[in-house]
Amino acid sequence: MLAAAALAANGIDASTKVARQRPIKQAVDAVAELLGNTAAVARRAYIDPRVFDRYLSGWTIGPALADAAELDTLNDRGRGRLELAVVDLLTGDHHSSAVTRIAA
Repeated sequence: MLAAAALAANGIDASTKVARQRPIKQAVDAVAELLGNTAAVARRAYIDPRVFDRYLSGWTIGPALADAAELDTLNDRGRGRLELAVVDLLTGDHHSSAVTRIAA
């Protein structure tokens, strides 16, 4: 969830697949720091690779991130919405209002 949120927040301006590598690295580094692990451990053990696949295909949880920010992501309701958005992202539910397509 943390990596998907980081990509939705910081990676929307990357318009090419090559340009999207930097936000991916930043997301991995952020997750690693929060979990107290190395980037390699965070990527291998904690981040579902489909998060990056979807991002590289142009999909993020941007709408859910905006909704959660209004609710305060630290409370259960905001966090729950983000978690459900990540499930929609991972399952490829492109009809979900929680995911959006950015420029591919």
